Amino acid sequence: FPTDPRFGSRKSHLYSYEGWVLSGLQEKSLAKVGVRLSGKLEISGLSENVYLLKIRSPLFEEYNGIWPRDPFTRSSKITQIISSCLTRPFKFEYSSGRIGNIYGPEDCPAMCINIVRGILNMMQITIKKSQNVYELQEAGIGGVCHTRYIIQEDRKNSRVSITKTVDQNNCQEKVMKSVGMAYIYPCPVDMMKGRLVKGTAAFSYKLKQSDSGTLITEVVSQQVYQISPLSEPTGVAVMEARQQLTLLEVRSEQGSAPDISMQSYGSLRYHFPSVLPQMPLQLIKTKNPEQRIVETLQHIVLNNQQDFHDDVPYRFLELVQLCRIASADTLESIWRQFSDKPRYRQWLLSAVSATGTTEALKFIKTRIRNDDLNYLQTLLSVSFALHLMKADEHTVPIAADLITSSRIQKNPMLQQVACLGYSSVVNRYCSQTSACPKEALQPIHDLADEAISRGREDKMKLALKCIGNMGEPASIKRILKFLPISSSSASDIPIHVQIDAIMALRKIAWKDPKTVQGYLIQILADQSLPPEVRMMACAVIFETRPALPLITTIANVAMKESNLQVASFVYSHMKALSKSSLPYTYNISSACNIALKLLAPKLDRLSYRYSKVIRIGGYFDNYKVGAAGDVFVMNSPGTMFPSAVISKLMAYSAGSVADLVEVGVRVEGLTDVIMKQNIPFAEYPAYKKIKEIGKALLGWKELPTETPLISAYLKLFGQELAYVNINKEVLHQAMKTVLEPADRNTVMKRIASQIRNGIAGQWTQPVWLGELRYIVPTCTGLPLEYGSYTTALARAALNVDGKITPPLTGDFRPSQFLESTVQIRSDISPSLYLHTVATMGVNTEYFQHAVEIQGKVLTRVPMKFDAKIDMKLKNIKIETNPCHEETEIVVGRHKAFAVSRNIGELGVEKKTSILPEDASSNIVEEPFKPSERASSEGFTMQGADSMPRKDAYSSQEDLRDGTRRKTDKRDICVKLHRLGCQLCFSRRSRDASFLKNTFLHRLIGEHEAKIVLMPVQTDADIDKIELEIQAGSRAASKIIHVVNSESEEEDESSPYEDIQAKLKKILGIENVFKVANKTRHQKKQPSKKGNTMLTELGTDPNAKNPSSSSSASSTVSSSSSSSAASPDRKKAVGEDGNDEVKQARNKDASSKSSSSSSSGRSSKSSSSKSSSSSSSSSSKSSSSSSKSSSSSSSSSSSSSSSSSSSSSSSSSSSSSSSSRKSLSHHSHRHHSRHLNGSSSSSSSSSSSSSSSSSSSSSSSSSESLSHHSHGHHSGHLEGGSSSSSSDSSDSSSSTYSKIWGDDEIYQYRFKSAHRQEFPKRKLSADRLSSTYPSTRSSRASSQAASRPKFLGDVKTPVLAVFLHGVRNDKKIGGLQLVVYADIDSIRPRMQVFVSNLTDSSKWKLCADASVLNAHKAAAYLKWGRNCKDYKMSAELVTGRFAACPAVQVKLEWPKVPSSVRSIAEWFYKFVPGAAFMLGLSEKTDKNPSRQARVIVALTSPRTCDVVIKLPDMILYEKAMRLPLSLPVGPRIPASELQPPIWNIFAEAPSAVLENLKAYCSISYNKITTFNGVQFNYTMPANCYHILAQDCSSDLKFLVTMRNAEEAVNLKAINIKLGSHEIDMHPVNGRVKLLVDGVESRVRNVSYVSAGASMWIHSEKQGLVLVAPAYGIDKLYFDGYTLRIQVALWMAGKMCGICGKYDAECEQEYRMPNGYLAKDAVSFGHSWILEEKPCTGACKLRRSFVKLEKTVQLAGVESKCYSTEPVLRCMKGCSATKTTPVTVGFHCLPADSATSLTDKQTKFDQKSEDMQDTVDAHIACSCENEDCSA
Repeated sequence: FPTDPRFGSRKSHLYSYEGWVLSGLQEKSLAKVGVRLSGKLEISGLSENVYLLKIRSPLFEEYNGIWPRDPFTRSSKITQIISSCLTRPFKFEYSSGRIGNIYGPEDCPAMCINIVRGILNMMQITIKKSQNVYELQEAGIGGVCHTRYIIQEDRKNSRVSITKTVDQNNCQEKVMKSVGMAYIYPCPVDMMKGRLVKGTAAFSYKLKQSDSGTLITEVVSQQVYQISPLSEPTGVAVMEARQQLTLLEVRSEQGSAPDISMQSYGSLRYHFPSVLPQMPLQLIKTKNPEQRIVETLQHIVLNNQQDFHDDVPYRFLELVQLCRIASADTLESIWRQFSDKPRYRQWLLSAVSATGTTEALKFIKTRIRNDDLNYLQTLLSVSFALHLMKADEHTVPIAADLITSSRIQKNPMLQQVACLGYSSVVNRYCSQTSACPKEALQPIHDLADEAISRGREDKMKLALKCIGNMGEPASIKRILKFLPISSSSASDIPIHVQIDAIMALRKIAWKDPKTVQGYLIQILADQSLPPEVRMMACAVIFETRPALPLITTIANVAMKESNLQVASFVYSHMKALSKSSLPYTYNISSACNIALKLLAPKLDRLSYRYSKVIRIGGYFDNYKVGAAGDVFVMNSPGTMFPSAVISKLMAYSAGSVADLVEVGVRVEGLTDVIMKQNIPFAEYPAYKKIKEIGKALLGWKELPTETPLISAYLKLFGQELAYVNINKEVLHQAMKTVLEPADRNTVMKRIASQIRNGIAGQWTQPVWLGELRYIVPTCTGLPLEYGSYTTALARAALNVDGKITPPLTGDFRPSQFLESTVQIRSDISPSLYLHTVATMGVNTEYFQHAVEIQGKVLTRVPMKFDAKIDMKLKNIKIETNPCHEETEIVVGRHKAFAVSRNIGELGVEKKTSILPEDASSNIVEEPFKPSERASSEGFTMQGADSMPRKDAYSSQEDLRDGTRRKTDKRDICVKLHRLGCQLCFSRRSRDASFLKNTFLHRLIGEHEAKIVLMPVQTDADIDKIELEIQAGSRAASKIIHVVNSESEEEDESSPYEDIQAKLKKILGIENVFKVANKTRHQKKQPSKKGNTMLTELGTDPNAKNPSSSSSASSTVSSSSSSSAASPDRKKAVGEDGNDEVKQARNKDASSKSSSSSSSGRSSKSSSSKSSSSSSSSSSKSSSSSSKSSSSSSSSSSSSSSSSSSSSSSSSSSSSSSSSRKSLSHHSHRHHSRHLNGSSSSSSSSSSSSSSSSSSSSSSSSSESLSHHSHGHHSGHLEGGSSSSSSDSSDSSSSTYSKIWGDDEIYQYRFKSAHRQEFPKRKLSADRLSSTYPSTRSSRASSQAASRPKFLGDVKTPVLAVFLHGVRNDKKIGGLQLVVYADIDSIRPRMQVFVSNLTDSSKWKLCADASVLNAHKAAAYLKWGRNCKDYKMSAELVTGRFAACPAVQVKLEWPKVPSSVRSIAEWFYKFVPGAAFMLGLSEKTDKNPSRQARVIVALTSPRTCDVVIKLPDMILYEKAMRLPLSLPVGPRIPASELQPPIWNIFAEAPSAVLENLKAYCSISYNKITTFNGVQFNYTMPANCYHILAQDCSSDLKFLVTMRNAEEAVNLKAINIKLGSHEIDMHPVNGRVKLLVDGVESRVRNVSYVSAGASMWIHSEKQGLVLVAPAYGIDKLYFDGYTLRIQVALWMAGKMCGICGKYDAECEQEYRMPNGYLAKDAVSFGHSWILEEKPCTGACKLRRSFVKLEKTVQLAGVESKCYSTEPVLRCMKGCSATKTTPVTVGFHCLPADSATSLTDKQTKFDQKSEDMQDTVDAHIACSCENEDCSA
């Protein structure tokens, strides 16, 4: 085996050395940048194991060019700098292949020592005597890393070759430095492949063995670091380093020790210089910082007066760099120069805040002490300085000193920002050290201690938030003081502070998860704590990434949970996590998946009233990036709406996680503030009475008043930056300002005077958005740095002045504004400049060689306008200048360079675009060149290569045109001729994606995109652009271009359209004549454009001659309508009707031609003689596939006389023949009758879900089947028999006995209620058979009377808007928009017309939206020449879908421009994917090609079925959950669909709101509480029960009830409300009303109270009380039934038998003392009002009872007493009726002295040892009642 290499102590060895570093992409012919160092090394022995190293003639070359074409160029300046230090002698220790200490001259620059380390690193070698292949952790320049050796020996020549590879991703101690990554956490479950930067190195050694020892003859090392920003395997940028050491000669001479003093520089391990080198973006002289800062400041301010100069981000970064090296004194003297110049001050302060050094912090501290800064500047500079500060042992004490300064202490907002900033500094500091020093945490801990001792909530909040920012386990003790687990006093701490305490544990859990989880699980499991606190604990536990056992524990807690808010929160949180796909949640999501199986799925069905967690996230595995957003919605029982919402966004990239942003809002007690009425409830007699009654109830307490509070916070990267807390005082102050007239005046006056005097100013704010640096050493000893810098600059220049006429007077009231005219002139120009640079390369203090990718976005929005607002006349006029010069609104540029800079040539940088101009272009675009030309060109190319670069351009000229081809250009301009402007979007891009299609290659190159506003040439100059808005009655007078109805255009078009429109209006039909029309034309010219409608999906054989089928159908009058309306679904699936269906199915024509049936009817019936063969073809085309015609309500409506609305899409109308024009009214009547029975067959065929229809009878569809068969058919409908002359389907009429049958949901038909409501208005057969003109005239008159086509005929416009350019030639050009509305009528309608004011253009846009009746609303949009070219329409119809109430929205687009279509097609591509993500099922199906429909059917108040029919697919989903229940039961019988019907459009919103309000009803002995819990309870005789009471501190009302004396089921009630006491009790079948003891009349009661409003009136059989101010929306009582509805804002404030109204169904039986009763009976008994003996009618009282039997409890004979009282008769009375109740008992040893009479023993406060059943008395007979008791 070889011996260890060594150098002979008496010899001197001469080696040649070369080392280079290159950065760039791995592909050839792209630019690279790098350096090369070469020279000769002389190593000679000094003594045993100590050697001398001399470097002779070092040469430094740099590379910046296209690799491998261009050569390295010599850099004499750097050679000079480097040789000054490298040529001095160095000493090193070397024994057995290991390098020991390295010695060099004193004050040698760190870079030189590191280069020496790089050279010596090649000689570090570990040879094991016994193995040839081995692995170990070996020290090297990059740290102690995993190294592998392979030794090969050549014995014959006594040579050894060794290969050593170093894995730089697997190190025990890796040398690296990162800046700005404190808040990015490594992902715990991540693998190596996730990392962005990966590196490895390989060394190969050649050794020669001789007698004197082993000698290294050659070493070659190669190192690669690659970075892949998006983890793409091929999209990588590479840094490659290479070294070569070759032995030249060995001389025998001993080295002499150098005569200079040397110092030790440590081992091989790379050392970072004490001050990091400059930012890798620019090299600046740092000799005289003060002078340089002044120069830079002046440059910045002078060049950025009006607009941003292009280099301002670089100048700003330069300023920051200079401030980093400046001392505090330097900064002070600069401040003295500029303190009176606000612009200079602004830039200087921003730069100093961003430097993050100790000196900068001292400077800011001095500024604050001397009061030099205004409030805003202080706020910004303190928060920036602290959050961007470099955290180390020097800066922390200074920061601690800053937050204690008095100026900051005085202002709460400053103190908040400073403390939060300081705690972030501590967090960053402690994340670098193993143990966090106590002194750093002390200031915050002191704050917490002080807050607790003084009991100050605001300070508690601040201290907890700061502790949360620090995230140190040492603070846990402090946090526990605020939590109700350990300290007893914590229960007095307000809930919002407890929640903050739990949130403070979040960061600590990163360091000490076990401890935190232990405390949190205690809180979560403790049912006595407030639900919000427990939910927050749950949210934080899941952030600590618990393992499966803990998650199972949480699931177990949720299983036993009685509080539904908490249970819902835990369940939805686990469910959300179980679906997560991010790698760092792998473990937790699989654990949640398992634990979910333990939980009841009923928790899934809880409504929006309960707390939820919503998680949206995605992960792209191929790029290793992902993001997840969580929204925590926490509801408190007292509010209908969430009391806290927290949303956060996390990003995951390449093995690291960062919490990007988090926002939380919490609202408490706000309903009280909003609903606050100035009613002195406490002064009313009812208040005192209710209080008295409350005392009689055992343990009853009124609810504490909630203190109103709104708080919000913002976190970035997990650090809280700021929060706001609006409490009661602030709210009152705000209310005061708004409401009090005097104050209001001062505020308003200030605003008004500000407007009068004008506002002018300029404001610029540079913001440093971040610096990321990651530095690793290369094997050459030069550092490789990855960096990213982002800055943002915002500025706004504004100049606004205004004038109000008439001017405001002293006694000004806000209402004056409504009378005045305001004129405003404004010139505002905001702009934003974002600049970001990413670099990779070598960065030292002397030179920088890097690849730079820079991007910038500059946005400017200049707004210069004059506005005049006339409030009285409702007129607004805005004028602005037209486009005179080009204005770039948004410019984005992006470039990638190779850059070289060095300190010798400052200000000169060498830049090469990474993608060279002559880069090989896309091979597809290359022209073919014949050989002779190619060879000659090839020759010039070679010449170019050998020529020096300057002259190379001549040959490159030919290549230029090649690059022009490659630049992808795109320009789109929108020209507005009338306004003399055009808006252009242009894009140029040139990138390397033709080499490899990765993101990184797309970034390489140049991209530019901009949006520019440019002038456009017009025939006359435009002076100004004017926008005028006129509302109200004066709008009509302003109209320039008279908007007339479309009827004038109607006449130009064919007569059919007119009828079509009329019919449409009558029947609510769309598309009736569309096909008929077209086919008529087609007969004459088959190739007419109209054809496209039919043949668009022309895949079927018939399409060649579309007129064959459709014209037939249009002429055969007998082709029935229902053939269209109810073709069989099954047929499409394939039965004997297969071919026929196929033909029809492939055509859009199917539905259209089916509608031709109706046109057939209206066509002259003489044509009906055509042969039956043609009619059979018509039935082919019209019995189309179910979807294409059936589910469209338009086609269903076309089946006019047979009510198609009934044929649901599962209905199997077997044949088209069955119904025909002669089907007249009577069958309709049957039809509706049969609908009432809610069965489902259609009038033309009996339908069934299980039928398979035959198409056999289609040929019989001629006229010959006459009227009587029809009668038979409809008869069969009523009889429900199952076959008919024209129908062979096996039908079971009760399709809906099982709602869904066996069919898929999308096979059902939607039936419009609209069809059912207006059956009689259909035209009868004879009317239809008359000729066109008569029908037309007869209907036209009636139609016109009912509904105008054009609202302008009956209404004046409500709004007119004009946008036009005012030109010299006084012509008017531009756009006019007019709005007509008719909102107050029963059928609201709105029309909008936009027209072009130019003389020539007839372009118009017409839009119309209207509610046609209670079930139908429609809207359309037409545009183009006279609103004719394009059209889209939508309609919304309510009806039924498979026996469920449903609504259908249909969108049609018969004609749209191609641009719209292409956008839609692009969007359409995503539909299947989106549907899949949302969990919808998909089925491919041909539907009408130009319409889409959505049907939503309510299957229950909380679930709906959704069917979406798109042109070639159906998406459907059953039982989709709704967030809140809708007020429609599953089935409304058809009888209720008769007019007058519930108007869905008008009343839906209010009905949903009504539905949210809760009812409590008592009927006989059945009680339903506000929370919807039902139970049976029989009231004991004669005793009043508290049913519903306001339990808040207002005690507004109390409702009690007892059984009436009259009869068993009758009740009497008493209501205490305000100053009234109201009794209602039944007398002789009527309800008698007594108000304050005064009787009211019996019939038609109407009583209105004075003062606060209360109204009592008769309704149906009973009385209704309405008192909204007291919270009672409606109370109805008729002697048998009581129904109370309370206001939404009473939620959570109620108590009594009706419950708390807090949505907690599991905790409904809450007794007055707050505990839960065991059953309904004891719950009811607990709310009985006791009365005094002898005086009251109620003879029952509550008393504790002793269990009759003795019990063996834990082996001790015990006597037991009830822990809750039981109803017993009074003294001297005996029970006549009893009922068993379950009660808890407390047991004592039988020999103890306690007895029931002891007043001291409060049994209700004792523990419960057992449960048993005892009898409660519910009726008594009193012979000798004891009145003294």
